[in-house]
Amino acid sequence: MTAPMDHRARRPAEHERLIHELRDDAGFGAYRDILIFAAALGFRNDRRKPVTKPAGDPIRYEVLISGSGYSEALINMIAVNVSDDPEIMDDARLEERIKIFEEYANGGLDCIQEQINVRHQTAALVVTDLVTEALSDSGGATAASVEELLSSTTW
Repeated sequence: MTAPMDHRARRPAEHERLIHELRDDAGFGAYRDILIFAAALGFRNDRRKPVTKPAGDPIRYEVLISGSGYSEALINMIAVNVSDDPEIMDDARLEERIKIFEEYANGGLDCIQEQINVRHQTAALVVTDLVTEALSDSGGATAASVEELLSSTTW
Protein backbone atom coordinates (compact mmCIF):
# COMPACT_ATOMS: atom_id res chain seq x y z
CA MET A 1 0.00 0.00 0.00
CA THR A 2 1.40 3.40 -0.96
CA ALA A 3 1.19 6.47 1.21
CA PRO A 4 -0.98 9.35 -0.04
CA MET A 5 0.92 12.19 -1.69
CA ASP A 6 1.42 15.41 0.21
CA HIS A 7 0.00 17.98 -2.21
CA ARG A 8 0.80 21.63 -1.56
CA ALA A 9 0.09 25.05 -3.10
CA ARG A 10 2.94 27.55 -3.33
CA ARG A 11 2.89 31.29 -2.69
CA PRO A 12 4.77 33.41 -5.26
CA ALA A 13 7.86 35.09 -3.78
CA GLU A 14 7.39 38.17 -5.95
CA HIS A 15 4.13 38.96 -4.10
CA GLU A 16 5.20 38.04 -0.57
CA ARG A 17 5.06 41.66 0.64
CA LEU A 18 1.57 42.07 -0.87
CA ILE A 19 0.40 38.80 0.67
CA HIS A 20 1.51 39.98 4.11
CA GLU A 21 -0.23 43.32 3.58
CA LEU A 22 -3.43 41.57 2.55
CA ARG A 23 -3.29 39.32 5.61
CA ASP A 24 -2.50 42.11 8.04
CA ASP A 25 -4.62 44.97 6.67
CA ALA A 26 -7.27 43.66 4.27
CA GLY A 27 -9.11 41.27 6.55
CA PHE A 28 -7.83 37.96 5.19
CA GLY A 29 -7.38 35.53 8.04
CA ALA A 30 -5.01 33.11 6.35
CA TYR A 31 -2.74 32.75 3.35
CA ARG A 32 -5.17 30.24 1.85
CA ASP A 33 -7.92 32.89 1.81
CA ILE A 34 -5.65 35.29 -0.05
CA LEU A 35 -4.72 32.68 -2.64
CA ILE A 36 -8.35 31.68 -3.16
CA PHE A 37 -9.44 35.29 -3.64
CA ALA A 38 -6.50 35.98 -5.93
CA ALA A 39 -7.17 32.86 -8.03
CA ALA A 40 -10.81 33.85 -8.51
CA LEU A 41 -9.69 37.36 -9.49
CA GLY A 42 -7.01 36.01 -11.82
CA PHE A 43 -9.51 33.70 -13.48
CA ARG A 44 -12.09 36.49 -13.82
CA ASN A 45 -9.48 38.69 -15.50
CA ASP A 46 -7.92 35.86 -17.53
CA ARG A 47 -4.57 36.41 -15.80
CA ARG A 48 -2.49 33.28 -15.46
CA LYS A 49 1.18 33.50 -14.53
CA PRO A 50 3.52 30.67 -13.53
CA VAL A 51 5.02 30.68 -10.05
CA THR A 52 8.74 30.68 -10.83
CA LYS A 53 10.02 31.28 -7.31
CA PRO A 54 7.93 30.12 -4.34
CA ALA A 55 8.03 31.81 -0.96
CA GLY A 56 7.82 30.33 2.51
CA ASP A 57 6.28 26.99 3.26
CA PRO A 58 3.74 25.79 0.72
CA ILE A 59 0.17 25.37 1.95
CA ARG A 60 -0.98 21.77 2.37
CA TYR A 61 -3.93 20.98 0.11
CA GLU A 62 -6.02 19.85 3.08
CA VAL A 63 -5.47 23.26 4.70
CA LEU A 64 -6.16 25.07 1.42
CA ILE A 65 -9.59 23.49 1.05
CA SER A 66 -10.54 23.62 4.73
CA GLY A 67 -12.27 26.60 6.25
CA SER A 68 -14.84 27.05 3.49
CA GLY A 69 -17.16 24.93 1.47
CA TYR A 70 -16.14 26.40 -1.85
CA SER A 71 -12.32 26.29 -2.03
CA GLU A 72 -12.05 22.84 -3.54
CA ALA A 73 -14.92 23.59 -5.92
CA LEU A 74 -13.18 26.77 -7.08
CA ILE A 75 -9.88 24.95 -7.67
CA ASN A 76 -11.66 22.25 -9.66
CA MET A 77 -13.85 24.66 -11.64
CA ILE A 78 -10.86 26.73 -12.72
CA ALA A 79 -9.00 23.60 -13.86
CA VAL A 80 -12.00 22.23 -15.76
CA ASN A 81 -12.60 25.56 -17.48
CA VAL A 82 -9.03 25.91 -18.77
CA SER A 83 -8.40 22.28 -19.69
CA ASP A 84 -9.81 20.57 -22.75
CA ASP A 85 -9.26 17.24 -21.06
CA PRO A 86 -12.12 15.89 -18.90
CA GLU A 87 -9.58 13.60 -17.19
CA ILE A 88 -8.25 16.69 -15.35
CA MET A 89 -10.60 15.72 -12.51
CA ASP A 90 -8.91 12.37 -12.01
CA ASP A 91 -7.44 12.02 -8.51
CA ALA A 92 -4.03 11.34 -10.04
CA ARG A 93 -4.08 14.85 -11.59
CA LEU A 94 -4.64 16.84 -8.41
CA GLU A 95 -1.10 18.25 -8.63
CA GLU A 96 -1.91 19.64 -12.09
CA ARG A 97 -5.10 21.30 -10.80
CA ILE A 98 -3.13 22.85 -7.94
CA LYS A 99 -0.55 24.21 -10.40
CA ILE A 100 -3.30 25.82 -12.50
CA PHE A 101 -4.75 27.31 -9.30
CA GLU A 102 -1.33 28.68 -8.29
CA GLU A 103 -0.91 30.32 -11.69
CA TYR A 104 -4.28 32.06 -11.52
CA ALA A 105 -3.59 33.13 -7.92
CA ASN A 106 -0.29 34.65 -9.07
CA GLY A 107 -2.09 36.43 -11.90
CA GLY A 108 -4.71 37.71 -9.47
CA LEU A 109 -2.01 39.03 -7.15
CA ASP A 110 -0.54 40.84 -10.16
CA CYS A 111 -3.96 42.45 -10.72
CA ILE A 112 -4.18 43.59 -7.10
CA GLN A 113 -0.65 45.01 -7.15
CA GLU A 114 -1.35 46.87 -10.39
CA GLN A 115 -4.48 48.41 -8.88
CA ILE A 116 -2.54 49.47 -5.78
CA ASN A 117 0.08 51.10 -8.01
CA VAL A 118 -2.45 52.85 -10.28
CA ARG A 119 -4.96 53.94 -7.64
CA HIS A 120 -2.37 54.77 -4.96
CA GLN A 121 -4.59 53.08 -2.39
CA THR A 122 -3.99 50.49 0.29
CA ALA A 123 -4.50 46.81 -0.43
CA ALA A 124 -7.59 46.84 1.80
CA LEU A 125 -9.27 49.59 -0.25
CA VAL A 126 -8.35 47.95 -3.54
CA VAL A 127 -9.80 44.60 -2.44
CA THR A 128 -12.99 46.30 -1.27
CA ASP A 129 -13.31 48.09 -4.62
CA LEU A 130 -12.63 44.90 -6.59
CA VAL A 131 -15.30 42.99 -4.68
CA THR A 132 -17.79 45.85 -5.09
CA GLU A 133 -17.08 46.03 -8.84
CA ALA A 134 -17.47 42.27 -9.25
CA LEU A 135 -20.79 42.27 -7.41
CA SER A 136 -22.17 45.23 -9.35
CA ASP A 137 -20.96 43.85 -12.73
CA SER A 138 -22.54 40.45 -12.28
CA GLY A 139 -26.08 41.68 -11.84
CA GLY A 140 -26.74 38.53 -9.85
CA ALA A 141 -28.13 35.23 -11.01
CA THR A 142 -30.94 35.25 -13.54
CA ALA A 143 -33.47 32.54 -14.17
CA ALA A 144 -33.04 30.49 -17.32
CA SER A 145 -35.87 28.90 -19.24
CA VAL A 146 -35.92 25.21 -20.02
CA GLU A 147 -35.40 26.06 -23.69
CA GLU A 148 -32.25 28.07 -22.87
CA LEU A 149 -30.86 25.24 -20.79
CA LEU A 150 -31.60 22.61 -23.45
CA SER A 151 -30.29 24.73 -26.32
CA SER A 152 -26.82 24.77 -24.77
CA THR A 153 -26.74 20.98 -24.45
CA THR A 154 -25.42 18.73 -27.18
CA TRP A 155 -26.71 15.20 -27.32
